[in-house]
Amino acid sequence: MSVDVRDLTIVNRPTAAQSRRVTLIRPAMVSSKGTWSSPVTPPLGIAYLAAVLREAGHEVQAIDALAENVDQYVEDGVYLYQGLTLEETIDRIDPDTQLIGISCMFTQDWPWIRQLLFQCRERFPHVPIVVGGEHITALPKFSLDDCPAIDYCVLGEGELTLLDLVNHVDDDDALRNVPGIAFMRDGQYVQTPPRPRIADVDQLPYPAWDLFPLDPYLESRNSHGVYRGRSMAILATRGCPYKCTFCSNPVMYGKLWMARDPAKVLDEIEYYMQRYNATNIDFYDLTMILKRGWILEFCRLIEERGLKFTWQLPTGTRSEVIDDEVAAALYRTGCRNVTYAPESGSEETLSLIKKRVNLNRLNGSIRAALRQGINVKCNLIIGFPHETRRHIWQTMKFCWKLAWLGTHDTAVFLYSPYPGSVLFDELREEGKIGELDEEYFHSLVAFMDPFAPSEYCRHVSGKELLFWRMFGMATFFGLSYLLRPWRFFRLVKNVIRNESESVLEQRLGALLHRPKARNIQTAPQTVTTQA
Repeated sequence: MSVDVRDLTIVNRPTAAQSRRVTLIRPAMVSSKGTWSSPVTPPLGIAYLAAVLREAGHEVQAIDALAENVDQYVEDGVYLYQGLTLEETIDRIDPDTQLIGISCMFTQDWPWIRQLLFQCRERFPHVPIVVGGEHITALPKFSLDDCPAIDYCVLGEGELTLLDLVNHVDDDDALRNVPGIAFMRDGQYVQTPPRPRIADVDQLPYPAWDLFPLDPYLESRNSHGVYRGRSMAILATRGCPYKCTFCSNPVMYGKLWMARDPAKVLDEIEYYMQRYNATNIDFYDLTMILKRGWILEFCRLIEERGLKFTWQLPTGTRSEVIDDEVAAALYRTGCRNVTYAPESGSEETLSLIKKRVNLNRLNGSIRAALRQGINVKCNLIIGFPHETRRHIWQTMKFCWKLAWLGTHDTAVFLYSPYPGSVLFDELREEGKIGELDEEYFHSLVAFMDPFAPSEYCRHVSGKELLFWRMFGMATFFGLSYLLRPWRFFRLVKNVIRNESESVLEQRLGALLHRPKARNIQTAPQTVTTQA
């Protein structure tokens, strides 16, 4: 199901007397202390929320705790925080705010965000506090139980739900008719029916980037994609129609894939080029290249308008559509980096995790992209619950094949069980995941920490998985540089200069040039509740 944006924004537009002061907060970025580097990404979701609220007549303050002190790194136990401290974040909240909204996209961020929520409640005891994001959508009751500071949870796609909630936050009876929220009343958990997906995303206003400090992102050499100049984030599509068992997307967005009008996507890009002098566009879509006709039309319009900019797909894309014709169109129009997400080199694993990837077709797609001069990265995961050494060895051999083909980057991650995914539910049922405590939350940052093990595989220990991860990446890059030695010399040069053409170069450069972290003594909240 889907809903028209105009159905809500026009009917429920508040009068001047009903307009509210809303503060939206993007917390500091959370990673494991051993993480090499984490991409500095703008808060695209919150920027959309701010735009919708403002267009509907509300006054919005945006606090981006990452961008407002992007060079500050704080170590706290096993975690590394980048951005404003909790106290600095709270101090920036408008004392006259009438509602506070905080984003929690990733479950590993929860210990830090929970502290932020408690401190918000202490400073603003009578102001409604709303949270949303993938973690909240997957675990709304747990979040409410674990953090009584929360008043309301926004579930799933948030723009219209948050607007509806803000418009009716003082009317408890009306709130019970707002789709897509959860809250506690008289000790009882209340969850309203899900809200249909937005049918026409093009009806939404552009993200309200004017409310955010954009320079740290425009000038960051550690962006989500490879640094290729002043970069803006954009969404051309929303959702993913696939049902991978390790992914929480079906809970967050359902199974609908919504594509915008290619012309309107390009209109937004042109606006960013003029307004922010953007020279590169990073697409944050889960699955942008899904329809051949759509991507070819997008490329045709770029050429028709004579626009010159680079763009890339850093999150991951499907391989079915990218052949020689499509790859040539991508490169001609400025696409320089593409990330594929095959996840595994084992056909059995792909079947069990419901990852619908044909590895032979993927190899052909990679060859087509490489022939056109596109920089290619592949993401792989090992340590799924069912995997044995045989499955892992198949992924290792696939790594070597990628190096032989000429793939520029391959990242081998350890499996992390995210709430909202099928595998998470299975692991909880069998007792592999117990209480959702600090140990569990920290385990989720293993995918970015080269020294953090994953303990969710039934047949291979965490320490052995750590060995296979390092072995896979070492042998991939060793073979890659042996076959193409000029890439190694380019790597050394670019890391020293803090420049990059590949993701590895960017991550190593960010690590080398990162400011030194400082330690703090504040311990995380230890209150935990069984979900």
